[in-house]
Amino acid sequence: MANAIKSFRNWLAGQRNFIFSRYTRDAQETQEPEKTLIELPPEAREKLVTGVKNLPSNPADKEAISSTLDKNYDLWRENPNNSDNSVIILSSPVAAVSRILSETLEEWAKQKQIALRVLPLKSRLDNIDKIESKLKEYLESEVSEDENDSQMEVVVIPNLSWCFLRSIDGLEGIEYIQSLLCSGSKNRFWIIGAGQVGWQYLNSVCGIEAYCGEVFLLPAIELEDLQSWLEPIVADLDLTFDKPRLDKQILDGNFDKQTSYFDHLADISKGVGTVAVQAFLKSIHCQEAEPEEQDDTARSSEKTLIAITPSLPDLPDLDSADQYLLYSLLLHGDLTIAELAKSLGDLESEVQGRVQLLRREGIVEQQNKIVKINPIHYPRVKQELASNNFIIKR
Repeated sequence: MANAIKSFRNWLAGQRNFIFSRYTRDAQETQEPEKTLIELPPEAREKLVTGVKNLPSNPADKEAISSTLDKNYDLWRENPNNSDNSVIILSSPVAAVSRILSETLEEWAKQKQIALRVLPLKSRLDNIDKIESKLKEYLESEVSEDENDSQMEVVVIPNLSWCFLRSIDGLEGIEYIQSLLCSGSKNRFWIIGAGQVGWQYLNSVCGIEAYCGEVFLLPAIELEDLQSWLEPIVADLDLTFDKPRLDKQILDGNFDKQTSYFDHLADISKGVGTVAVQAFLKSIHCQEAEPEEQDDTARSSEKTLIAITPSLPDLPDLDSADQYLLYSLLLHGDLTIAELAKSLGDLESEVQGRVQLLRREGIVEQQNKIVKINPIHYPRVKQELASNNFIIKR
């Protein structure tokens, strides 16, 4: 058991990278929230970015996942022959579902004292055609079908998006996972993380949900949870809050400035933690400190940090090629240019050109050859695609 937890920690430590971080920056382009952050004093900017990067997963997410796992795992232990031997955890496409799941499972596994078999993929394979053989290497059962508790194990796929690509041969890994889920092996319980849009796609083309137990969508972050989550950063920076818009003052007359701020932040981010963090960063500005009332002769030039009413950047007009490209990124979470071109059926040079334009607009970001949607644009990208008949929700 100790070795399993140690291996799990090592796997988790290796994930602290671009696709895992809540604050990211494009390798070449200056985008939001970075455009706002560079205007802050260097010391304040460093403290703010470090604080965000070191944020743990939102406790409300971890509590919701643990509760769902407890319920389903206990039911499975009572009846291992039950075919509902899996839980699917869905997050928004711009959230690092692997991070949320990993941090939660480390604590959950200790509590339950169970063995974990974690799929050690850290990204999608360069050659997706090899995914089925790689999955077989990791997931072929080495345990017998007897009812000895010591033979039972929990199999974890931290990010199902890394197991497929929307292409001719890109679903072989998913079909293999379906075959394992369908077998109803009574000595295995499956925990799978996935993106909401990718899951909708897989369900429409493969009917994957029919092979699974509970499919659990992470709930939107509530005002109180969001405020509590970011409170350590607020306190560390001694952050003050601007007056809300006049309409908010009228509607929310009983709210103080800080509560009003976080209420609006939860609203515009649609409860998606990654989006909320990006909008939070974008809202931080520097202002001259208010002079002390009792000292009219010495006007302080000290600057303080203030959080103004949070907002999302406007989305420029998108043509159909842009929409399909962004939809592919929502399906997969993150892609290389080669993978993106393959998923779209276009030439890599054409796709690279489109990505370059979208990077300049700040809609997508690229680092270490990986392209993904800038989280701060996700709510409006999602709305734009949904209004153009792209299937976004379950």
